[in-house]
Amino acid sequence: MGWQVAVALDPELNLDSLRILIGQMPVWASVTHERKAALNELNEEFRLFWVPEPAFTIFTPALSDNPVASLIDLIPTIAEYHPRLSSLSVFGLEPTSQLRNCLAKLDYEPVPDTDSIYSDRLRFAKPLSRISSITRILLDASGWKSCDDFYQAFFEAVGAPSWHGRNFNALDDSIGEGGINAVEVPYRISIKNADSNNDAISAFIRDFADLIKNLQNNGCPVDFVDERS
Repeated sequence: MGWQVAVALDPELNLDSLRILIGQMPVWASVTHERKAALNELNEEFRLFWVPEPAFTIFTPALSDNPVASLIDLIPTIAEYHPRLSSLSVFGLEPTSQLRNCLAKLDYEPVPDTDSIYSDRLRFAKPLSRISSITRILLDASGWKSCDDFYQAFFEAVGAPSWHGRNFNALDDSIGEGGINAVEVPYRISIKNADSNNDAISAFIRDFADLIKNLQNNGCPVDFVDERS
């Protein structure tokens, strides 16, 4: 299930760009002849990525002469189809104070876009404090001897598939992009009873905290608490 959704109000965003986007998040795009013709094909191609949610949806802007108002009007409908929605990637709008103020009323705040592929994208996300329902994932580190023990505990807690990689790149994908684990963000990960005298575990936990912080900075609704601190 998608926690982030792209909204393309720009009719010039071509199908190749949309296809790349849909591989990362569900996409809602203003209707064009080309997009309408490709609707079924793209939904079938990416059906398993976001099931049971739609991968690609087209819409007619409510107010063609006011794209900001059209976006604000559309967000509640998007949230009905994507109940974990907490981040928006917006194409086709300027970063005006009107846009920021309107989205702030819906608890969305601007976040930096570090992906140079999308130079014309604006990103907004809800802080964790503005999300009403957050799952707590509690990991008991008693007896952990190596990072493999963390992976085993975390994978069991989130229902990761057996083929999930045991490295931070794989974690970044499964937590940040989703569509892999049974339990998806938003959630808060807490680790208790970690042995402070185990240098390998302590270093791993610090690195994991940095990974989660980086995901947060990119708008992902995830948090980490080291209960030793």
